[in-house]
Amino acid sequence: MGQNWKMLVLMAVLLNTAKGIATSQCGEVSIESPVVVLGSFVTASCEIGDNCTFFDGQDIEIEWWLNDDLIPKSQYTNQSSRKSNLTIPCFNTTHGYLSCFVVLHGQAQLVDVIQITAGYPPSKPRDLNCKTNLTEPVTFSCTWNPGRETNLPTQFTLHKKDSWLSCTKSFGTVSIPCKGAHSCTILRKDFHLYHEMEISVTAHNALGNNTSESVCLDSMDVVKLDPPIIVSVEASQDKCLKIEMEMRKPEWLPANKCSAKLRYKQAGDLQWTVEQPRKMGGGTLRQCGLLHGTEYQFQVQVTFGAGHWSEWSIEKTGCTHESAPSGKLDVWWKVKAGESERSTQVQLFWKPANQFRANGKNLLYTVFFQTSTGMRNPLCSTSELHCAFLQPEHVNRVYITASNTAGESVPTEVCLYTKRALESPVSISSLLSDDHSLWIQWEAPKSLPVTGYVIEWCVVSETLPCRISFTLVQHNCIKTLITENIVPFKCYKISVYPKYKDGFGLPVSVEAYSRQRAPSKVPKLKVEDIGESYAELAWDSVPVDERNGFIRRYTIFYSDKEGKTGMRVVGAPEMRVTLENLKPSSEYKAFLMVSTDAGSLNGTVLTLSTTILDHWSVISTILPACIGLTLFLLITASACFIKHDNLKLNIWPMVPDPANSSIRKWAPPSTQKMNPRLPDIKDLSTSNFSKVSILDVSAKMLEEKDQKQIGKAEEAGSRSRGNSSGLGESIQDSVFDSSSDDMSPRAYQNTPRVEYSSVVCNGYKGQQNPKHKYLRSDSTQPLLHDLSPSPNQCENIWFQGAKEEVSKACQDMEPGEKVRIASWDDFPLLRGLMINEEAEKDSAP
Repeated sequence: MGQNWKMLVLMAVLLNTAKGIATSQCGEVSIESPVVVLGSFVTASCEIGDNCTFFDGQDIEIEWWLNDDLIPKSQYTNQSSRKSNLTIPCFNTTHGYLSCFVVLHGQAQLVDVIQITAGYPPSKPRDLNCKTNLTEPVTFSCTWNPGRETNLPTQFTLHKKDSWLSCTKSFGTVSIPCKGAHSCTILRKDFHLYHEMEISVTAHNALGNNTSESVCLDSMDVVKLDPPIIVSVEASQDKCLKIEMEMRKPEWLPANKCSAKLRYKQAGDLQWTVEQPRKMGGGTLRQCGLLHGTEYQFQVQVTFGAGHWSEWSIEKTGCTHESAPSGKLDVWWKVKAGESERSTQVQLFWKPANQFRANGKNLLYTVFFQTSTGMRNPLCSTSELHCAFLQPEHVNRVYITASNTAGESVPTEVCLYTKRALESPVSISSLLSDDHSLWIQWEAPKSLPVTGYVIEWCVVSETLPCRISFTLVQHNCIKTLITENIVPFKCYKISVYPKYKDGFGLPVSVEAYSRQRAPSKVPKLKVEDIGESYAELAWDSVPVDERNGFIRRYTIFYSDKEGKTGMRVVGAPEMRVTLENLKPSSEYKAFLMVSTDAGSLNGTVLTLSTTILDHWSVISTILPACIGLTLFLLITASACFIKHDNLKLNIWPMVPDPANSSIRKWAPPSTQKMNPRLPDIKDLSTSNFSKVSILDVSAKMLEEKDQKQIGKAEEAGSRSRGNSSGLGESIQDSVFDSSSDDMSPRAYQNTPRVEYSSVVCNGYKGQQNPKHKYLRSDSTQPLLHDLSPSPNQCENIWFQGAKEEVSKACQDMEPGEKVRIASWDDFPLLRGLMINEEAEKDSAP
């Protein structure tokens, strides 16, 4: 804000200074020169006058500003509170305002300001060139190169001195101020014709002046005539043209001192052929050595003496006399089936070879074949470079001639080979050159020797006909540049045919563009199908004429009302896409982008809406789920009903209770009759299991025994449910003595002993746990799910009378093993028997 205020103050001060109003009566800024060399050393001083009273003798400080930048205090020194000297080591701005401020109590007061302009002194003008114009009004003008820009107002003055003796003597200097920085013109009254002059130019500005080198000349030696006018161009004789022209010069200027220069070119060419200057004997020029029947364009320029050449005249066209065409034609032909089975249609193409000369304008081409008598039978006559005809039977050679009004060319022979499907080249490729040419490269065939190649191309278009262009190349060439009828942004199909001694090979083809760009048109999107969460879109292919390149991909952009966007990229062959995971009953906007190798173009926006979930959609979604769930439940219920026992055991496994087991019912009926008063196993009081035998069996014997027991158990499990199990029989044998003749019940208390079990020590160390085996019985009480493991040695020792024997048998145990004292809870069946026995003893008298 403060800087802007200072600039406003400076502008106001400068305006007042321009009007003649003093900026301040208290001080002044002094400088050596207000114009300095750009980048030079600048010094200035600011001094406060003694007549300045509004400071009241207070201490003040002086500040320097350049434009709106405060100059560092290191660049100036305050000799006193009234004077300050400034040094700027490099003044690098073209225009600057240097101001001096007095600071009092933190407020800055402008004392004085001065404007400094920086630039360069003028350079020495060079390349001074003058000319005399004889067209009314006659003038003398000069041009020069002023050198580098000075950034300062620079004036130029042209000096002319009349002289003689090659400018060794001069007099009458005339200085003409120039309006421009590059040229100056002197009117006819200030110079003389046929008179020597010494010419120079001086440049001057505030930093100095500089004068060019002097030029000594005669005003007539630097005459520049106006361009002539070509009246006509006519054929004079064989290969010659006569040019009639009119010079624009004063009548007093002699024509024999004028020279002319001629240039010409064939119509349609870009390069001019310039002839050497020639003296003019009049207003006629003659040019020979031209081609017959060829149109040429001519231009002429003239000069007087050693003066300047005029500008080129407006061009004029003329044509030489015709003669018979010379040279031969390049020929290429193709065949296709005719209307009848035995006829063959030949498409013949030709163009002028390098040595061919038309020697005329209107050429007529005739295709014919010769009979055995030498008579010509024409097949077609045309002014085009192609024709089609039916191949006569037994005719394998035809001829082409070109003719004009002056004659006919030598016939060009065409051999119609019968072999047209020989070996083809291996591969073909195209390379970019420029907008109007293409490089074509191929790989030669492997087996047959090639005599040459035919390169054929035409534009691929749906609206334009395929106008075939071709060129012939040598047999040792595998790369060529095609330039004929090639334009950018058009697709060309290029084929290479190998030529053999007795026929042609099959072609290899490639499509190419000399230059590509973005397509000119994008097809419209069409909705093929749409649902609740998907939309199938399709589009037509881009027309070949509007592709402008190879279509590489299609990109579909879509978005909903919430701004969520998505995209799908599809390869060029595909023209269909399905947008998935859309929201039901939602509106989407989509557009298509078509991309080539050189750019892309967006199409119009398509608005589409997904459908609502209708009743049928809901039913079609829920009904299969319900049917599936119902089938699952039915299958599960059926399985549970059929396999309820297994399911019950898997869900609620039953733990057997030996105390409540019906093991006593396993005895045969005859045994039950002999002992009808036998109480339940839990009420037995007369049982006396008096001995537990201790056996020491080797591991090998136990293993063999286990194998036998497992086999017996499997055999017992295969019996019917009505038979008694092996387990029941073993228990019966342990309780009843079936071999006794006495069928009366025994008193267990009087029985010396009943062997209940045998404890085997050191037998389980080498034994492996067998697989679980289940034995079927008639009991309704389920057994244990798993066979209870055998007790460790020295466990279940509950018979007091056998403690000594067991202890003796267990002395061989390892010290680290622990012996668990057996409990009645480990044998619930024995516990029930023991309780009954104790009860009977208590009840005995």
